[in-house]
Amino acid sequence: MTKMGPITLAERIKGCLVGATIGAELGFARAAHPERYQFADPSDVLNFIPQRATKAEGSEKRVYTASLLPFINLGVQAYLAAGGRATPEVFAECLKDDEQIAAGVFSWDGVHTTQEVLKEGMHPRLAGLLNAPCGLIAAAMPAVGIYHFGDPEYAYLDGVELASVSQPREGADWAALSAAGIAAAFDPAHDAEKVIELVLKIAHRHSKDVFYQINRLLRLAAAAPPDEAGFARWWMTYGGRGDGNNNTAWIAHNPMMYVLPLFSRYAHDARRFIALMTAPTSVSWYDAGTGGHPVAAIIGGAMIGAMHGPQAFPAEWLEWAEPLAAPWRAIEQVIHKRLRTERTAIAEAEQLQATRSGEFSLLEDKVYGCLLAGAIGNAMGSVVEGKHYWEIDALYPDHVLTVLDPKRLEGEDDNQMAMLLVETYMARDGLPVMARHFGETWRERLNRDHFYALCMGHAYDLIREGWDPRITGHWSVVTGSTVMCMEPVGLYHMGDPEYAAIDATAISYMYQRGTDNLAATMLAATVAEALRPQASVASVLEAAIAAAGDKPLCTFDQRPFKTAAEYLSFVLEVADEYDDVLAARAELYEKCLFYHMIDPLELWGLSLAMFKIADGDVRLAAIGGTNIGRDSDTIAGRAAMLSGALRGSAGVPREWMALFKPEVLARIKTNALRFAELIGGKRLVRMRNRQTIAGL
Repeated sequence: MTKMGPITLAERIKGCLVGATIGAELGFARAAHPERYQFADPSDVLNFIPQRATKAEGSEKRVYTASLLPFINLGVQAYLAAGGRATPEVFAECLKDDEQIAAGVFSWDGVHTTQEVLKEGMHPRLAGLLNAPCGLIAAAMPAVGIYHFGDPEYAYLDGVELASVSQPREGADWAALSAAGIAAAFDPAHDAEKVIELVLKIAHRHSKDVFYQINRLLRLAAAAPPDEAGFARWWMTYGGRGDGNNNTAWIAHNPMMYVLPLFSRYAHDARRFIALMTAPTSVSWYDAGTGGHPVAAIIGGAMIGAMHGPQAFPAEWLEWAEPLAAPWRAIEQVIHKRLRTERTAIAEAEQLQATRSGEFSLLEDKVYGCLLAGAIGNAMGSVVEGKHYWEIDALYPDHVLTVLDPKRLEGEDDNQMAMLLVETYMARDGLPVMARHFGETWRERLNRDHFYALCMGHAYDLIREGWDPRITGHWSVVTGSTVMCMEPVGLYHMGDPEYAAIDATAISYMYQRGTDNLAATMLAATVAEALRPQASVASVLEAAIAAAGDKPLCTFDQRPFKTAAEYLSFVLEVADEYDDVLAARAELYEKCLFYHMIDPLELWGLSLAMFKIADGDVRLAAIGGTNIGRDSDTIAGRAAMLSGALRGSAGVPREWMALFKPEVLARIKTNALRFAELIGGKRLVRMRNRQTIAGL
């Protein structure tokens, strides 16, 4: 490998794409030209230089395998189509109509199944649920590792989400760990052993069965003969062939199991890495038909290229690989757009940390204000939940202007669920959260009897039965149960509404779907916006509309609004006519209600209306949300919560706070300050490291 100075991010991206291309083409050559791979002694592979195929595998109408370049392209196209972070929906749209992947290649039929069920209308996040495990989709992971360069945790999370479009949990974990390995290899502070350590840690935390498979071969490789020839003989006759067991006899089974033992020895020697990866004759008929380990060759090539740049590869390979990979370098523009967003988020977080607000930094104050105001608003509104505003007026002629039953702060489901999510983030210690993490918190701590059986209770039962928390909300009755508690996602992603929306969508599918999921997505985006130093009521409302998107509403009933954005815009037009939260109620009822108070879009729309009319004042927002009735606990909580995030804890009336037990408020304060510490600490460290890798 040619020695040179510091490697730029652009060179690492190019190297990653070129390395993946080389792995795909030379991995296929093993299937097309088995005659090239006959060695008098297995150790002769050390002097072997693989070459591209000069013919296709098989014959007309009888093709078993082909080059996996279309799968690498799929990953890149998903990010280009998204113009940013790819989601399962975007990935599925790209896969569904991909004509190259739809080619008549028999070993790709598991992915063809996904294409067909997507065309039949299956939800992208469910499409791979009961598919047979297959590692081919891991060949799309170089783009995931590139987008999340230097952040293997996020590469793993998004790898799971995207690969699950076509894979069950096991196969998705294979792909996600591949993405994590590529992302880790981008960091110049990491050598091969550090990359391996990080991948193993992620595997052990999230998928112990996959971890033990990988670790077993790593341990055997460490015990293999230490000399080059001895190791090559062991790899060619045992380690690289697979074990042929039924539980590992899947197409492209667990690519990282084969990547890491060779990466440990040959991360600095791409020629020998590729030769050893592609040369063994696999025990499994499934793998033997594809040439052995073409997916592992792609992942390993991508990791070597990310670590060392394109100069890691022989010039004769670069001559044909660079032109093939060149169109994919368009992903660099998407990455630079993301880096600009992160740079702004870092600067805003630092500004909030450096600005004092009473006893707190402004960051701490906003986080505390968000959680405190939301909890108190929820408790205040709960006493009149389910009533129409005129019924409330009859009961309380002077209106509900304070918290009437402080004990409700301890028992309200909105507040309990928000605190569970906060504590899930704290357990992750600054790392991002996915539905599986929140599901584990539920498994350990949720009291099912405190929550509505048709959504949270049912999802809890499914999680306890072993279903993947990523998908257990897809069959829930829509109740507003995610919009009532998703603010911790927005807090974690302060200043970054895009990431807040994407993560909230994924987490919310644990126990909700449809308009409930959409409302929670909007809520998280608005909280992320509200924490910005220069945020305003107007900018928060704009974030809600932006996160609503333009997807047509899909509900059981006929509604006069085509999209959520259209509905919210209409609600806010009505609200714009008022400066009194109580005076607006009649017209909001007349024009903005849906079939029942439980409707998530209704309660979210009314929450935003109260937030807007109150101009972000916590007291007025809570009063308006309470006295409007309907799902008043959630409306008052959401309106007050946004106001607290925008204005800080000083806006929470002190006479209201005095009504609650000190230990109850202390839990909220402790969680808020710890959460703020993680947001402004370890999360920013990871983001700053990406800026450093990028040379910014």
